[in-house]
Amino acid sequence: MKKLFILIFGVMLLYGYRVKTPSDVFSVAMVLKQKVQYLREVSGVTTPFPQVPVQKNKYPRHVIQKALEILRKINIYRVSKHYGEIFIPPYPARNITPSEVYEIVKRVNTEVTPFIKNKQFLKHLKYIQYHGKTPNDVYRLLWSISLAFNSLLGVHGDTPTDVYVLAQKLVKTVKFIRETQNQYDTPNKPKYIPNLYPNHALYASYDFLRKVRKSEEHLWIEPTEIPTKPHKVITPTEVYDSLQYSIAELQRIKYRLGVERYFKLEPTKTTKTMSDVVQSIDYAKEIMPLFRLNRDIIQYPISSLKKTPNNVYAVTQSILKKIEILKNLKGIQKKPTTPPYIEGLKPIHAFQKANEATEKAIRLKVQMGFYPSEVPRSPIRPITPDDVYNMAIRLDGIVTILLHKAGYQKAEEYIYKVDKEIPTGKKPSDVYFNLWKISNNLDLLLAREYSVNEIYYLSNVLKAKLIPLLKKLKIKPKLIVKIENTKIDVTPKTQEDVFNLTLQVYEDLKHIQKRLNMNPSHIIIPKEQIVTSNNLYNALRIMNATVNEILIYKGMDETQIHYPTKSKKEETMTDLYANLLKIQTLLNSLYKDQSYEK
Repeated sequence: MKKLFILIFGVMLLYGYRVKTPSDVFSVAMVLKQKVQYLREVSGVTTPFPQVPVQKNKYPRHVIQKALEILRKINIYRVSKHYGEIFIPPYPARNITPSEVYEIVKRVNTEVTPFIKNKQFLKHLKYIQYHGKTPNDVYRLLWSISLAFNSLLGVHGDTPTDVYVLAQKLVKTVKFIRETQNQYDTPNKPKYIPNLYPNHALYASYDFLRKVRKSEEHLWIEPTEIPTKPHKVITPTEVYDSLQYSIAELQRIKYRLGVERYFKLEPTKTTKTMSDVVQSIDYAKEIMPLFRLNRDIIQYPISSLKKTPNNVYAVTQSILKKIEILKNLKGIQKKPTTPPYIEGLKPIHAFQKANEATEKAIRLKVQMGFYPSEVPRSPIRPITPDDVYNMAIRLDGIVTILLHKAGYQKAEEYIYKVDKEIPTGKKPSDVYFNLWKISNNLDLLLAREYSVNEIYYLSNVLKAKLIPLLKKLKIKPKLIVKIENTKIDVTPKTQEDVFNLTLQVYEDLKHIQKRLNMNPSHIIIPKEQIVTSNNLYNALRIMNATVNEILIYKGMDETQIHYPTKSKKEETMTDLYANLLKIQTLLNSLYKDQSYEK
């Protein structure tokens, strides 16, 4: 395993991207801990931050489960405060890496941010890069954060009913795995035993895990460790944690078999006890297949689980149908602008467009009465079809929530559907085209233009990404500061003036791509007869995507970028024009010998 990691690490370095490690995940989680600690303080929680024992035998597959647990609690918190729900992604059906855990923890961290009104606190948050951390350390930290969040929910931990709901998901997952082997005969449920306690449920979960371990041995994969029985009073929270561990192992078995299906946590209307939990766990143990060595395994290529543009396109088709329903519910008859089709695009371009559409969907959520949710940033790393798929799934989840809010309860998240129709022969360009249509439809639903301040902020983000790139290319830091601080006086400008300048800056960026021996972006920035602020915003999104490509090519990541804060000043089109001139001046400095450090 260690040799494999070193090989992957070397390959990623060759392409300029540093893979994330448990230490990176731990560092982001420590920022999350500071935010949760602050929320506890302003909420009047005086109890110490929870402590968790040292962990053993935890791997990224277990850590991501704990991160998703915190995301679930954030959702409960939002609903309890009438902020409106967020979409929680299911556990991924693949081999989990620290990089994937990093992305989930990063999202958890950003989802907490809108709850904090003190901008000075956020401004002075310290990110410290830790070293030498393991998945055990990350798991322990995330578990303590999860427990700390309970105080914000007004609870002291998970209840027996919470544990029962998770146990039912465990049963459904085991039943699915059993049916993949064409075993449809299921025994009767074990006898219900009254008056059982959390310790009985915890020991039942360990017994279940022993059977899972035996199945893993027969599947010739590294078997899971069985925890030792703790000699202390057991709480429902510890039983919940143990079941999460078991579900992570079941996900691993599904991946080994080359199959994928997701199950929701289905709330129950009645109060449950630990006796109900034990009965469910015992039933799961009873029906768990052993994959005996004297029987053939029904399995499929693991490579078939990797997402392709065909899978992403299918999600976008589903989103377009849902958006049509939402428009009909709102009585919107106006047709959106039809975008041009662009050949030769890559997953990174589709990802950027998915990110743009997700941002607009989150804005629409706020318009429809939801509390703000943090808008995702595009990661500075190589993008795969899996990444585009995950972003599309999140977008689909948001649109589904909007349909529910509008009263259309029949809408179901794409990820849970069993009647998916996957096309063939689709390319990233097809996906991009559909996502562009989704983005244009969301513009109709929003029925408002981006403000100048919002566009100005996006231009500042663009500038913030270029500064570390210029430093890496040895442009004098003093020159960069001088250009930044220079006041540029320009005559009053219109939206059309600004748009024409964005086209020039975009060409400058493509020229840099050519000089770097990259394939320049094929994306065109379409110009309408009447330029709107939405056109300007969308153009700057495309330019940001181009800069991301350059940063990835040069082996940089988001930790090197100091993202700007939003301006409180009322910006004008003239201010925006001046800011774009500064960006153009920064880019032009690359072509002057005197700009470089000696």
